[in-house]
Amino acid sequence: MPDSIKTTRISLIVAAGLEFATAALFLFIFFAGAALIGWHTERSSLVGSALLGAAGIALAVAFVVLGIVALVVAAGIAKGRPWSRIAGIVLGVLYLLAFPIGTILGLIVLLGLLGRDARDWFGPGRPSQPLAQVPPPSGERSLRSGPSE
Repeated sequence: MPDSIKTTRISLIVAAGLEFATAALFLFIFFAGAALIGWHTERSSLVGSALLGAAGIALAVAFVVLGIVALVVAAGIAKGRPWSRIAGIVLGVLYLLAFPIGTILGLIVLLGLLGRDARDWFGPGRPSQPLAQVPPPSGERSLRSGPSE
């Protein structure tokens, strides 16, 4: 695997970890906010608290799904799957919007997946990993040979 592809794969794994951490942070912040809003209010005023908690759950689920997608794409890149190159480019463009760390990760992903190494790695003529050919021992006859004369 070329170094640029390894770097791209590592960048996607790092991005997935950051997305999981962001999901956990959103859950904490939104649930803490919902608890503080609902602390000394009447029952009829708890709608805002419930909406805040639901928004936190929705954002956390979105980030977890994005993290899982990034891990699946990173695994596809390691295996040289052509679909993972396209999905990685889409993720790289999305990461560009997450300034500043996401922008750096997005640039690394895009540079890795749009370079010459990526064309060779994901190309149609990419050789599959050959199995090691072990010749038969010299003293034994091959199964293909006929009976000895």
